[in-house]
Amino acid sequence: MPISIDYPHDARTRTPQSLTPAAIRAIAGRVRRQVVDGAGAIEPALLADASKSLLINGLALSVAWDFDHPVHDEAGHEVLGVCETDPDMPGAAFVSINSRMVAHRPHLAISTAAHELGHVLFDVPTAGRTVRRYRAVVRSAQTLTQATRQIEARANEFMGALLTPPVLLHTALLARARDEGLRLKRAAHSGRPGSPVVAGDNHPDALAGIVAALAAEFGVSDRFIAVRLSCYGLVEGGIA
Repeated sequence: MPISIDYPHDARTRTPQSLTPAAIRAIAGRVRRQVVDGAGAIEPALLADASKSLLINGLALSVAWDFDHPVHDEAGHEVLGVCETDPDMPGAAFVSINSRMVAHRPHLAISTAAHELGHVLFDVPTAGRTVRRYRAVVRSAQTLTQATRQIEARANEFMGALLTPPVLLHTALLARARDEGLRLKRAAHSGRPGSPVVAGDNHPDALAGIVAALAAEFGVSDRFIAVRLSCYGLVEGGIA
């Protein structure tokens, strides 16, 4: 059964309307529930298998995944992944994850796959356009147009919320914080409604230990967890 998702878009061009981070997170949550039950890590093979068939705003789309070859951009630079379409094959998308760059780094493989799936969901349905979207290790901000920055930010937000949903991450954080006796406080956040966040004046080593444990639980890097905790406002002042 295909993953089915709908979001606000232009009915003529299928271009997504401007989506807030909260809206993107909600879409990611709906996708996640069709891939896996509950908290924990998503394996790259599971995500690829679950997303071979998609129904996006009523548009049927097939996705071919490749994890077995290196990937380069048009300039020959090696990139982590790419999402492509072929105008001669409407209704199909092709996602390649760089086998050499993600070898023995499952957290990088799943984050790249989730990022490229974001491009599939939001960019591929757009009528009349060839799509080629990369995930690069380093990309100079000066080389990106405003539109490209917005597209990449949307794919990144989708990736973050798919792999570490706000409520699930907040719930896991609080369980570990209470076990470690960390101080909590009330503050605005995007996590579990009515729950506190971790106070910013806890010992950095204790916070680092919890970040590492959460990274292992969700199958991502420590830095990934730190960024999502900061984005969701789950640690007072964020994590440097």
